[in-house]
Amino acid sequence: MRVFICADMEGVSGIVKRRQTDDLDTADYARACELFSAEVRAAVDGARDAGAEEIVVADSHGPATNLDPRDFAEDVRLVQGWPRPLNMMEGIQHGPFEAAVLLGHHTAITSREGNFPHTVSSGTYSAIRVGGVEVSEAQLNTWIAGHYGVPVVAATGDDALVEHVREVVSGVETVATKRACGMYAAEQMAPTRVLAEIRNCVRHAILTAAEREPISLSGSLELQLRCKDRFLAHVVSYLPGFELTDAHTLRTDCEDIVAAIRIVGAIPHLRAESF
Repeated sequence: MRVFICADMEGVSGIVKRRQTDDLDTADYARACELFSAEVRAAVDGARDAGAEEIVVADSHGPATNLDPRDFAEDVRLVQGWPRPLNMMEGIQHGPFEAAVLLGHHTAITSREGNFPHTVSSGTYSAIRVGGVEVSEAQLNTWIAGHYGVPVVAATGDDALVEHVREVVSGVETVATKRACGMYAAEQMAPTRVLAEIRNCVRHAILTAAEREPISLSGSLELQLRCKDRFLAHVVSYLPGFELTDAHTLRTDCEDIVAAIRIVGAIPHLRAESF
């Protein structure tokens, strides 16, 4: 059995401030990486408990080099660094996988609730819409998993993320790692309790994965990207297939969710300061 874990940092217990997630050369960030790694290892242990023989972990926050490969045994493979074709879900195309786990996730940039609400790149997008509907990373990642026939069986993050993901992924098992009190404030729980809950949740979710159906989007879809940087939106609109619907919003048609995620993941690497 093989299991895929998409690991993000903002939904991890004990992480509440941007200096913990963004200021790479600080003690705050180093401590955040320790908290992040502990939750990933708990999910890995849960997958092992359920019989997983190989676990692929996509390190999908910030620089995507937050996890130390030396902290993991030979049955774990790490996907690290950017850019990569499937963005946060890179590696799931090299299946088969019996189940996928969304760890440390958060609500969308357009959400009123939750810690660190953003979608893919907080510096690039103020909204991402698929078929006219504003979406979160959890939705995008679930659809990518579904495209490759893999059900998302478990998700962890703050209470707002848990409420959101239960609405979009029927039957998903969840762990609320903290209670969001604002964008950069949360009520924390003891790490030992969170780690135990993650391990148990992932184990049970994988053991019952056969009861879950992959969630996918069929056919072509309309992708709209509202960019914070007006210049970036205008430059990308020069490419074939893109159009501006207003000064900040790009629109394009994609043949499937994989084509969409390639676009969504690539544009942040073309930020205006690169020109």
